[in-house]
Amino acid sequence: MNAEQPAAARPMAEPRPRRRVNLTAVVVLTVVWVLLWDQVSLFVVLTGVLLAVLVGLVFPLPPIDLHGRFRPVQGLRLLGRLLADAFRASVGVVALAFRFGTVPRSSIVRVQLRSRSDLYLTQTAELVSLVPGTIALEIHRATSTLYLHVLGAADDEAVQAVLDAEARVLRTFGSAAEVAALDAGEPQPGPEHHGEGS
Repeated sequence: MNAEQPAAARPMAEPRPRRRVNLTAVVVLTVVWVLLWDQVSLFVVLTGVLLAVLVGLVFPLPPIDLHGRFRPVQGLRLLGRLLADAFRASVGVVALAFRFGTVPRSSIVRVQLRSRSDLYLTQTAELVSLVPGTIALEIHRATSTLYLHVLGAADDEAVQAVLDAEARVLRTFGSAAEVAALDAGEPQPGPEHHGEGS
């Protein structure tokens, strides 16, 4: 009963993943450090690099799953629509501010996104929040759900605006399988299909 288990039958301990530091994060954090010091010197740059490496080792960021590709034409459309929406919403917010005697309509809206990607969830939330009158209050990563505060718009309009923003993000950064599912009105493919035809 107390005999040792044969070496072949012993479960192999999984090696712990090595922590790697992202070079881009080190550069960005170093630049921020130098800007905070408001001077460029060898000491400031070296301490910035050391602190950036330390932060990367102590607080490692999860890897971002980039399974699609950037489409420049769709990116220009996304940017153009963002600028147009921001201008139109700014005019609307100013009009609400000067409409005396009425209380502007505001509501909290829940929007279930189609994609389960953390990257698309973040991009959509940022895109929506850049438009005046709408801000993301809460994000549920597990369900890809956004809770938004919307000013001066009907709930259905707000939900459709968020879904349209997500569609523009998918068309700009998504894989071919994701764009095809979007065009067909089908559920977004799982991670195992992301690489197909991208």
